[in-house]
Amino acid sequence: MHHRVSQAMPLGALACLALAFPNVAPASPEADQTARSVYLFTSFQEPADKGLKLLWSDDGRHWERIPGVFLKPWAGRGKLMRDPSVARGPDGRFHMVWTTAWRGDQGFGYAHSEDLVHWSPQRFLPVMEHEPTTVNVWAPELFYDEPRDRFLIAWASTIPGRYPDGEERRDNNHRMYYTATRDFESFTPAELFCEPGFSVIDAVIVPWGRDGGPAYKLVLKDNTRPVLALRVAEGDSPTGPWRNISEPITPFKTEGPSVARVGDEWLVYFDRYGDKEYGALATDDFTNFREAGAEFPEGHKHGTVLRVTQKELDYLKRVGSEQAPGVGQDFVPHLSEEETAARLAEIDRVANAGPFKPNWESLKNFEAPDWYADAKFGLFIHWGAYSVPAFASEWYPRNMYREGSPEYEHHLAAYGPHDQFGYKDFIPQFKAERFDPKEWADLFRQAGVRYVVPVAEHHDGFPMFDSRLTEWDASEKGPQRDVLGDLADACRAEQITVGASSHRAENWWFFGPGRQFESDVQDPTYATLYGPAHDKRVSENQSEPPSEAFLDDWLLRSCEIVDKFEPRVMYFDWWVCQPVFQPYLQRFAAYYYNRAAEAGYGGAINFKEWEGRSFPRGTGVLDVERGKFAEIQPFLWQTCTSVSRNSWGYVEKQDYKPVGEIIDDLVDVVSKNGVMLLNIGPKADGTIPEPEQQMLRDIGRWLEMNGPAIYGTRPWKRFGEGPTEEEGGSFTDAERPEFTGRDLRFTTRGDKVYAIALAWPESGKLVVESLARSAGEFSRVRLLGAEGDLQFEQSEKGITVSLPEEPPTEYAHAFEMTPRASGSDGE
Repeated sequence: MHHRVSQAMPLGALACLALAFPNVAPASPEADQTARSVYLFTSFQEPADKGLKLLWSDDGRHWERIPGVFLKPWAGRGKLMRDPSVARGPDGRFHMVWTTAWRGDQGFGYAHSEDLVHWSPQRFLPVMEHEPTTVNVWAPELFYDEPRDRFLIAWASTIPGRYPDGEERRDNNHRMYYTATRDFESFTPAELFCEPGFSVIDAVIVPWGRDGGPAYKLVLKDNTRPVLALRVAEGDSPTGPWRNISEPITPFKTEGPSVARVGDEWLVYFDRYGDKEYGALATDDFTNFREAGAEFPEGHKHGTVLRVTQKELDYLKRVGSEQAPGVGQDFVPHLSEEETAARLAEIDRVANAGPFKPNWESLKNFEAPDWYADAKFGLFIHWGAYSVPAFASEWYPRNMYREGSPEYEHHLAAYGPHDQFGYKDFIPQFKAERFDPKEWADLFRQAGVRYVVPVAEHHDGFPMFDSRLTEWDASEKGPQRDVLGDLADACRAEQITVGASSHRAENWWFFGPGRQFESDVQDPTYATLYGPAHDKRVSENQSEPPSEAFLDDWLLRSCEIVDKFEPRVMYFDWWVCQPVFQPYLQRFAAYYYNRAAEAGYGGAINFKEWEGRSFPRGTGVLDVERGKFAEIQPFLWQTCTSVSRNSWGYVEKQDYKPVGEIIDDLVDVVSKNGVMLLNIGPKADGTIPEPEQQMLRDIGRWLEMNGPAIYGTRPWKRFGEGPTEEEGGSFTDAERPEFTGRDLRFTTRGDKVYAIALAWPESGKLVVESLARSAGEFSRVRLLGAEGDLQFEQSEKGITVSLPEEPPTEYAHAFEMTPRASGSDGE
């Protein structure tokens, strides 16, 4: 589980457009968005193989470089990134296209991102493959065409002999082409975009439409030998035809136009490649131009300009400054190459032999098991050697090596220098001497838990079971017992369904900070524990992605959990969203689902949509970490949250949530077609902290009384009603509103409808507006946990229920409504 405090939040989803649509102000949930926005310039540097660079500016004139690289290019044969063009759609997602090669590639690269940091798998879009003699595809420019709700991509290509060469070489006589798309999955056939009668590259569309004039301006480069400069054209459509082409507006040997609306004027940026510097002109009308006096960092090459918030800029600066390339080490596999190959071959055999195949189309045949939809309440368990220091959070193993962090300073004071006492030295102290799996399982049963998901392996690379893939596991070191196996047996004896979670992917970079100063992570003796220890940020920009050997080991470890425990839920933390995992995720999913089908049990994969995408929706059960959806979802989903706000593992200073808050969240999640996975953190000795035991028993007593409104239910026509609104999305549980007696959530089971009040109505009356006569007439209302039926009146305005003087519980209150069609006895 990644810790809230330790992880960067993603960029907020702005419904703003890229500078390709520059006269539209960025929209935002925040009223002062525009006032706090800044300019961002996509960039690259020669030799163009490092990747996406970024500049920023407050005023559009004075530009500074943001440190770091934000996407290493892998697409196309050339594997370059030139001319990166970014546009942002109305959903807030960034889309980027770029030149992948000087010559030979008949298309360009594409990727998308929610935050300009975590990118989708790169794709090569072969837009000119229908023209086999195409020499090149250069400088794709991305434009969001708002009136038509589509994206346009325009680029320059040379097709020898297609147009009169004039003074141009046959292999350098360009014309502009374009394609349109709404989803970046299907594209219109390439069409001619601009034919000015001369060689042309680099064109930027600018919405205009002033004073009855043309709707669009086009800034383009005349690439003929005598000119090599920018001109301006105009048109009534973003796809032309383009007319009234101006005289050159820039000097000889200029290219790469980008345009920004800055105050009441427009700035046209361009590359003075003849002088190896960048320039800008200002204009009010695209007819008269003046020097803008802009300043750029040395080496900047052209891209596009867009607006982002100051918060987004701060995030990008932080990410860039945190990058530390080259700190990692090679992954050291435990098995021989021969044994690894044999095991992988068996995995692939199973993955291809059953009802599922290792591809997303096949895996979308997944259906969430009924047991999962009925269970509603599960228990997550974060327990490992990180419980020994019991400081800050379960991210102590990483943060203790981050110089200057509270964990680093605490470690020095409590344990001494990191090269003398490292994380490995906590493992012998992790004895679990008081661990009694039967006691745990009995407590879970009392808590009303229907499924349990112990962490099988956390980011620290220490499996909590007897693994054949490492000597660093709980059976050989620390507890010296198969902790997960013992717990699974005890839970199954109590009829509690067993799952498991793997956080192995994060081990690629988890101990990376320990490679940057004198610590035991530098000692090759412990490389099999500390792992590759690369830099997280450099891994995420795809410069140092997980190696094939590491990915093979990840797949072996994941399948080992399946084979040993037959988990009904296989939970993955977020970092499997890295594009390099994609083929491995498909192989694992097919293997797991086929094994489950063979053994006759319903299995489900948990995945996240945080800092990227891993499993597509429809191939498993989406998990929303420390958050939830705002509305009913058409698919079963899960929230994972914890009894504590500050840590998933045991620490001495826990910030526990009130039990009522957890129950309210459970009710809300269930009403929206979700299930809750609630986490606890046992101590290093194997005991569950008393406060957490008490919380579980309190929840269990509530469920014993109100279980009919939770277990086995399904969403009603609407999830609820009431004045209090909650924020949807991940990591939204830190602050939550106070509910009132008018805040209700609905579930249904059979013919009954349950209205659950999140607070006791102070008026002595429960008013349910959603259950007016138009929703059906009811013959009986009872309060779960209380004796007898309640008096009520139903009208076209809703149901009004007379309440007893005292509620049966201090938490949420469930009212069971029986329709008249079922009979007045409610049976």
